[in-house]
Amino acid sequence: WPLNFALVLDRDTEIRAIQLAMIETRCGRAMREASASLHGQLSGLHPAQRLPLAALSFTNLKRHPRAELLNFLALMHQLIRADGQLGLFEFCLGTLLRTQIADALNPADTRILGSRKLGDCQPQALALLAVLAAKGQQELNAARHAYLAGAQHLFARAALRYEPPADAIAVLDSTLPVLDQLNAAGKQLLVEALVLTLNHDRRVTVAEGELLRAICAGLHCPLPPLLHA
Repeated sequence: WPLNFALVLDRDTEIRAIQLAMIETRCGRAMREASASLHGQLSGLHPAQRLPLAALSFTNLKRHPRAELLNFLALMHQLIRADGQLGLFEFCLGTLLRTQIADALNPADTRILGSRKLGDCQPQALALLAVLAAKGQQELNAARHAYLAGAQHLFARAALRYEPPADAIAVLDSTLPVLDQLNAAGKQLLVEALVLTLNHDRRVTVAEGELLRAICAGLHCPLPPLLHA
């Protein structure tokens, strides 16, 4: 628990104080002190190491009783939104945690593969690629080319117009539940397209890597080899 809490503690001292008070109220002083201590120790952590580090805690985290896990998720929700904003890293970590814990709490309801075909989810798939392209490229033209690299892999004959998303997190929230219902072939093609978009410029930014981890979790797909290192 303290590791995940530490990862979302804010740099702003006032907001961090509010977050630490939330932790103490729900989990006690010892948890507050452990979270604060870990936050200090992780201050020099490279951003690309944050989600892989959090993932190491998931196996142990899922062993907690149901009531504790629900309390943990509720507290993480409060901590992430303590500053009134939802950043990309916070969204990605929250998505990973919700998916892991939801699957652990309700394994019978976990559906790894759906029955929908990719063509039935074209708007959602293209919107997802647009988010990844926009987060990975600063220049509009570069983002357009990255988007087209993935989009043409999915829908070669379609009219593919790139439109930068106005609200990336809202797009992710609306598209991932739909795309999680894809069949095996659809999910495979979609992940291939995501990798083509991400790797179009032959480099992987922190934002792109974090997004791909969260997307694969939301789709119940394994990470492609690109991010296993």
